[in-house]
Amino acid sequence: MGGPGSGSWYRWNKKGTVADGLSLDINQLVRLGLVRDYSVGSLRWTNTLTKEETASIGFMVETLRDDSLTMHLFYTRTERNGYKENLNYSIELQATKPNYGGWRYWFTCPLTVNGRPCRRRVGKLYLPPGGKYFGCRHCYNLTYESSQQSDKRISFYLNNPAALKAAMEGNPLSTDAFLAIRAYLRLMRRNRGKI
Repeated sequence: MGGPGSGSWYRWNKKGTVADGLSLDINQLVRLGLVRDYSVGSLRWTNTLTKEETASIGFMVETLRDDSLTMHLFYTRTERNGYKENLNYSIELQATKPNYGGWRYWFTCPLTVNGRPCRRRVGKLYLPPGGKYFGCRHCYNLTYESSQQSDKRISFYLNNPAALKAAMEGNPLSTDAFLAIRAYLRLMRRNRGKI
């Protein structure tokens, strides 16, 4: 009895978020001037509170024979048991020409999921905790933190029946009345079959 996961407050099915790990943003790299022929450098992540370096990777951007760009990433990954693994792999970059001129660059997701290469064109790649390679949020099944938070206004009406009734009897065009009706419908759906 007891222990992690035994209470209803803990959700095993909660997805990881994009903020949990490291991310590479192609637009930020372009702004820094790092996406060009034969560019070599390193990227560092720091703790915003302590200013201590938490991770770093090296990269090299090169032009291939067909004029496409490729970014090579190399870094050392340390597992929980202390085993260190050196990784070196390439990520294809794509370029599109927007209507307003210039070029826009994208990463091509290098991951393979269920035996199928993703190859999705994305602006950001993520390396979640425990991950080995950078990949898109779809392959890692990541979500945004804001999408996991509930609407506090709806929760207020679900927990306060008097406020729910008062809002529903008020001006039908008000935002409060709309939220109260939504809360009422959620409450009815939740309690369907229990009455």
